[in-house]
Amino acid sequence: MEFNENTLHLLEEHLKSNPRDAMAWNMHGVIMANKGEFGEALRSLDRAVQLDPQSIQAHLNRGRILMALGPDKAQEALRSLDIALQLSPDNPEVLIDKARALRLLGRTREEEETLLKIVKIKADIWQIWVRLGDISLEEGRFKDALGHYKHALDIKDDIVPALMHQAIAYSMLERFKEATRSAERATKISPDDVSTWRVLADVHVRAERFKSARKALKRARELDPSNPSIPFTMGLVEYKDGHLKEAARLFRAAIKRKHDYVRALHNLGLVLMELEEWTEAADIWERLTSIVKNDPTIFDAKATTYAKLKDYCSAHEAWERARKLYKKRDDTVNSTRAAELARAARINCSRQKKAARAQREREKATRSFNDRFEIRRKKKGRK
Repeated sequence: MEFNENTLHLLEEHLKSNPRDAMAWNMHGVIMANKGEFGEALRSLDRAVQLDPQSIQAHLNRGRILMALGPDKAQEALRSLDIALQLSPDNPEVLIDKARALRLLGRTREEEETLLKIVKIKADIWQIWVRLGDISLEEGRFKDALGHYKHALDIKDDIVPALMHQAIAYSMLERFKEATRSAERATKISPDDVSTWRVLADVHVRAERFKSARKALKRARELDPSNPSIPFTMGLVEYKDGHLKEAARLFRAAIKRKHDYVRALHNLGLVLMELEEWTEAADIWERLTSIVKNDPTIFDAKATTYAKLKDYCSAHEAWERARKLYKKRDDTVNSTRAAELARAARINCSRQKKAARAQREREKATRSFNDRFEIRRKKKGRK
């Protein structure tokens, strides 16, 4: 820090005497950025590029500082980086930062194209290969992902994210032996990283090796006992293994840790329906539909649950909502089905309301008779 302050003092003295020194303004911007004074840094870099529009480093540094200010500055950062690339089209340093800016902007296709250009110029940056693998994995191109992760691991064989994501790609292709080997290597390199054990558990679940999955999840829970996704995954294991009550217990545990855990609420609702525990299932669907308001399948399940409870008015309301949502999705088959069920529920709801009114009238008549009888009895008593 002393060196920076001393350098800054000397540099500012130099700029007083040499205000048109673009390189010095660039250096001043970098030092100010390191001090966290980004506004002053940008002003210095703006001055640098005004004095020397051909300065690749000034445009690059300006782009980096803008990205450091947050995603909302990524577009402006990209403009600076594109200027730098016009001056030096194959500059890997600038291309790497351009890929970062594109990622912040969510422009994945252009990011991937930029990364592929980088590896043609400089193929020994393992981080680039990992990111290429992650893009392919996210888009379901599992074989491409495996090729990219292999390149990364050939450069550095102990990259935990690459090993974990490679395991996921292998498991999606049902190459469970290789998936297990990759995930287990990740756990050995980073045994205290809960995510490595969760990936290993996911591989075992996909391979239907439930005993091994439980073992991996137990270790994950020891490392992170408050993580709601761990009991949730344990619940999935028990559900797949046919233990519905245990699955329900674990889904409840996940929800206890995270009250708005949508996937856990959804799975618990479905399990409770299979167990025919309709009252609790109705409560779960009520909670879930207060969070997720645009999924017709959830309202469909909610309606079915209320129908089982013979609460046809609530069932009608839920099926009507499901019908509208299915229609928005252009799902004609389910929209028609939900409409028919809603119509039947409405008829039963009307009958229930009619019966309830009749019951209230009978109760009212009974109370009136009892009241008159009680008045007569009291009058006779006074005589």
